[in-house]
Amino acid sequence: MKKLTGIIDRYNSDKHLPVAQRKSFTDFLEGIKLNSKSKVLSISTGDGIWDYIILSRYKNITTLIATDIVDNPVKKADIKLLKSLGNWKFEKIKPETALPFRSNEFDLVYHFDVIEHVEKPYMFLQEQYRILKHGGSIILNTPNILRPTNILKMFIGKLYFPYNIGKFEKIGDYIHIQEFTEWTLIQMLKEVGFQNIKVTPVFFGIFPLNIKISLLPKTGIGRILCHCFTIIAEK
Repeated sequence: MKKLTGIIDRYNSDKHLPVAQRKSFTDFLEGIKLNSKSKVLSISTGDGIWDYIILSRYKNITTLIATDIVDNPVKKADIKLLKSLGNWKFEKIKPETALPFRSNEFDLVYHFDVIEHVEKPYMFLQEQYRILKHGGSIILNTPNILRPTNILKMFIGKLYFPYNIGKFEKIGDYIHIQEFTEWTLIQMLKEVGFQNIKVTPVFFGIFPLNIKISLLPKTGIGRILCHCFTIIAEK
């Protein structure tokens, strides 16, 4: 059984994929302005690393509500760290249901490695659109179904969904119900109503071996076969 790594340990990881994911997230944050009246929602907080990045960057936001479908998975020491940085709160929510928040309530919603675990991705995004303020942003990251390991699995007849990628402390079984291409994600976001959609391909290489060809490929085969995408869109 794998254990969730502490926030600081994970943040200091020099493995190529985590570095690339953090860079894609912080690059998109460059264009987002949050102030003392802003409210932020973290979907499926996990170990809290993305909340840590947000609170370290925006020390004056009103509230950051972190959610998950399990009891608070963030370690006690990391909860203390997050609360020392800002008004961080945790709320357990039910999966595959409407979010328990008002419409037009949040300035920013984000989640990394979450939508591939969702049975109803359209409703998942639609609910986030609903609770965002007009002009608010969503940032999400998810694996690319066309990444090299999946291409290999496809050729040998081993690519199928859903599949269990392991068991994690506090979270339990980690199951990819489905995965997406860049184009299907863009189309789904457009159908929900999002606009000004931007996509950053993240990490082209062999992730299990930590072999990097490009951290953030822009065009060509690196974009098509990147490991995952980070996407920003506006309501």
